[in-house]
Amino acid sequence: MQQVKRVLVVDDEEGMRMTLAANLELEGYEVVEARDGVHALELAEQQAFTLVLSDVRMPGLNGVETFRELKRIQPELTVVLMTAFALEQLIEEAITEGVYTVIYKPFSMDHLARVVARAVDAPAVLVVDDIPKVADSIVAVLRAAGLSAHAVHDGRTAVQHVLERRVDVCVLDLVMPDQDGVATCAQMRGLKQRVTVIAMTGHSVPEMVGAIMSQGGYTCLRKPFDARELIHTIARARGDAAPG
Repeated sequence: MQQVKRVLVVDDEEGMRMTLAANLELEGYEVVEARDGVHALELAEQQAFTLVLSDVRMPGLNGVETFRELKRIQPELTVVLMTAFALEQLIEEAITEGVYTVIYKPFSMDHLARVVARAVDAPAVLVVDDIPKVADSIVAVLRAAGLSAHAVHDGRTAVQHVLERRVDVCVLDLVMPDQDGVATCAQMRGLKQRVTVIAMTGHSVPEMVGAIMSQGGYTCLRKPFDARELIHTIARARGDAAPG
């Protein structure tokens, strides 16, 4: 019997909260509502949640403060934040501390459903680079930021990893021996799982960049890149959650 996925919706605006809850229930989730951050923490002390969907700007505890406390209570909890405001500093803090993504109001319920569907599966980031030291160092940075991440060192192993585990984002090196990033991305696109590919390269390979983008790649980062740039790119990719 499939386990029901329980979502906690946190928003001080009752109308918005009820609309979100009703739409998520139609998607098959069990939904619990919290009127503010303090209420959300009380509920998290009493029951486990698969996902929390929280507004950022709320009286008392804001969404980022609530996120921090929720992770203390339930460390494995996935949290998605919503905001209608350009709260750059708060959003920066949330992303670098491991929030799954931030979605910006107004958004369509179809878009929300796509983001939630991917987030409730507790997915991870897969880093693929044929230089183990590079792959492992990227994974260490992502884990330090609160993200679940794993490393492999060749394209074939990467495809097998996606088949066997929950992966929603792949950070994929383009230039690798045996099987390059373009071929690896093509194989991933043929799988049932929906994986967003963020390419990376330290070489001048415009043809490969063009090829992977034509396959639906999200973007290509130039090595060496700042760790914060990668963390923010992952959060944006998860928030975009394009259909396909």
